[in-house]
Amino acid sequence: MEEELQEHFVTVLRQCVDNGMKLPFIVCAISPNGSALVMRINDGRGPDTLAQHFEDYAFKTPVHITVVDHHGEAARVVITGGAISYQ
Repeated sequence: MEEELQEHFVTVLRQCVDNGMKLPFIVCAISPNGSALVMRINDGRGPDTLAQHFEDYAFKTPVHITVVDHHGEAARVVITGGAISYQ
């Protein structure tokens, strides 16, 4: 599950770039089991973890992700099972 979630996460970030959002991004992922991850995504560097907490060592679906870009534009995404929903 975690590997699939990571792949979805990369897909979400690529879609944000394709939609014209500008780096750096602040990304917040929240799971209903209480797991949360906040990162700063920069161009050409690995992500900087700003905050994290994991319940049961995992995220449970649905995972809600908010991405905010350099200009304050925001995207909201929900990952449920194998599907990604942009809202």
